[in-house]
Amino acid sequence: MLHPWVLVLLGLLPLIRGNLRRLTVMLLILAAAGINLPLSPGLTVVMLDQSPSAASGTRAAIRGLKVAGPVRYLAFAEQASWVQNPFSRAPLGETTNFSRALEIALKAKPDRILLISDGLFQTAPSPVPIDAYPVEPAPRVAITGLITPPFPTEGELIEVRALVEVSRPTEAELTFTVSGQTTTSRRNVPKGRTSFGHRFVLEGPTRITVRLETPLGGDQKSVTITPVGKAEVLVIGDPATAKYLETQGFSVRTEAALPEKLPRVVVIGTSREALGARAPERLKRFLEDGGGLLFTATPKGLFFGDWHRTFEDLPVEPKPGEGAAFVLVIDTSGSMQGNKLDRAVEGALRAVAAAREADRLGIIAFAASPRWLLTPRPMTYRAKREAEVRLQALSAGGGTNLPPALATAIEALKPLKATKKWVLVISDGATEGQDRALTLAQKAGEEGIVVHALALGADADRAFLKRLAGRGGGRYLEAKDPSVLAGLIEAEAKKAFATESLFGRYPLTLLPHPVTRALTPPPPARVLLPATRKPWAKTVIQSGDLAVLVLGERGYGRVAALTTDLGQSLQGWPDTPRLLGNLVRWLADTPARPRYRLAGKMLVVEGRFDEPPRARIAGKTYPMAPVAPFRYELRLPENTGGDAVVLEGTRVRFRVPLARDPEWPVADGRANLEALARESGGQLLDAPRLGPPPKRPFDLSPLLAGLAILTLLLERFLIWRAGGLRPASANAHRSPEATE
Repeated sequence: MLHPWVLVLLGLLPLIRGNLRRLTVMLLILAAAGINLPLSPGLTVVMLDQSPSAASGTRAAIRGLKVAGPVRYLAFAEQASWVQNPFSRAPLGETTNFSRALEIALKAKPDRILLISDGLFQTAPSPVPIDAYPVEPAPRVAITGLITPPFPTEGELIEVRALVEVSRPTEAELTFTVSGQTTTSRRNVPKGRTSFGHRFVLEGPTRITVRLETPLGGDQKSVTITPVGKAEVLVIGDPATAKYLETQGFSVRTEAALPEKLPRVVVIGTSREALGARAPERLKRFLEDGGGLLFTATPKGLFFGDWHRTFEDLPVEPKPGEGAAFVLVIDTSGSMQGNKLDRAVEGALRAVAAAREADRLGIIAFAASPRWLLTPRPMTYRAKREAEVRLQALSAGGGTNLPPALATAIEALKPLKATKKWVLVISDGATEGQDRALTLAQKAGEEGIVVHALALGADADRAFLKRLAGRGGGRYLEAKDPSVLAGLIEAEAKKAFATESLFGRYPLTLLPHPVTRALTPPPPARVLLPATRKPWAKTVIQSGDLAVLVLGERGYGRVAALTTDLGQSLQGWPDTPRLLGNLVRWLADTPARPRYRLAGKMLVVEGRFDEPPRARIAGKTYPMAPVAPFRYELRLPENTGGDAVVLEGTRVRFRVPLARDPEWPVADGRANLEALARESGGQLLDAPRLGPPPKRPFDLSPLLAGLAILTLLLERFLIWRAGGLRPASANAHRSPEATE
């Protein structure tokens, strides 16, 4: 029995047979045109922000939530999850990942999205209109971390920094408690993340507690810092400074010479000569590599130790003054020929090098008669070059007649204004006119001109030269071996040109600097070296126009000079040990010392490492890029938290506490949502309500294409039925009558 609709269709076949092909073509054209009809209701996905900053606002908003039509609910924060109803709760993390949540929502093929959020996240483009309802972020007050120094030493002045995060500007009371002592301050805290520091001297394992109180709420965090040992200081030639540093808790080592390996800080209170010819070069390299140097004004240190002439990185120099006047009277008779004259010339060249511009140096060569190689003049660069040329051309010959040469030297010195007026006579034999020479020396002494005498060789008239020095109020020296002559001349020149100490009462002024922080006013100094700072250095203690404590940075190290002798000054000042402690800690805190800091999303590690450091974060190790000497950087992965372990090779050097990206970033959430809605074709809502969504269009193209195929098959069937197309097997069994 055939279905009634089939019978009706068979009855209509004769009527539509001629139009079937035309109908098929029409159906195919309609299918290709993509015709659709709004038949089914559209789907709305409601995205519910359940991150810590928005959760309370979202809970309040869904009480008034009304959405017509089919709805699905997606709760999101760091993760996203479909929920049965908007009041459902799920642990979804502590930050916001809107991009991931939107990706999950779009998989449901919604026709529109209703977003309920505070807008404090990074937006993402959406192909579906988003209607956004903004909620007020919850207030946020938190101490997100405490940053401590990586290698603190006992007795060191360290700083602990508290990372504070607030969601809106507020007044805050911040309290640091260290070993039972509290320090409280009130501050205006801006929106976002800020850091606040507190400094104190680490005297052993110490627990630090930081408490934050604001009208929005409060937070508290604690950390324990354990020193890695005592800071080591090497002191050479200054026992007074060594004792002061021991009272400050430093591990003080005293030596007479520079050891092979130097600690982080070295105090020099002896002369350059005592440390050897290579000392300036070694100390310069020590500074360049990140060491700390302190020069002190002991009787053999600083200017007395010739450091201002041999160490260019000294931060002070002698204060310009009248200087000294010094005349060398050199015997060039025939007996001086050869090695004697060579050594005398070498000594004179050293005397030229030792002179400052403020000093006047003259050189007389004498045999039977005197002649000036160099009249007394300031030792400028040009004058020194002139003296060197003339000395190197000096030759010996003739007899020995000292009195005219001595008289010439004395007459040249008389009119000069100088702190000292010295004559040094260098001779290897007996001279004519000894009585006259002795008389000249005595008169010179009476006029403030000191005559020294140096006997050269075994044949020298030592008795006469000794009497000459005695009459002139000077020293008598002997150089039986010519090889020591140059050193003796140089030593006398340095004594002549040496800076004199000032004795008295010199009021001291402390200038602002971490070295002088929290010190009481010092008493006057009893002794000072007249000194000024070099242009690249900074004075932190001064007396009038004289520099007393000067600091500077050279290479990757730090250097300081103290122009008073602590063995004679500041002994009654209770803050003398603290001053030296602060000074040594400042010297030790150079760029070569391992440290770290967080600059936004960048981890910056500074310090000397034998191998480039690496950072291990969340189980993954990242190489750190060298960007400058002693400086390495790493851009932190997104949503990083916990600790970054800094490695050198396989050895753990220190740990860096990392704070996650702030859940309450410094952003305008409402403006963020408004831009997101506008760009997606949605709107910003005043209430969490949406009317019926537009009906979802039903695509007729597959149906029309199917009908076109059916009409084509139907046409073929009708042609066959009418006899235009029969199967071959059927024609073979028909009778001729049927064919007719």
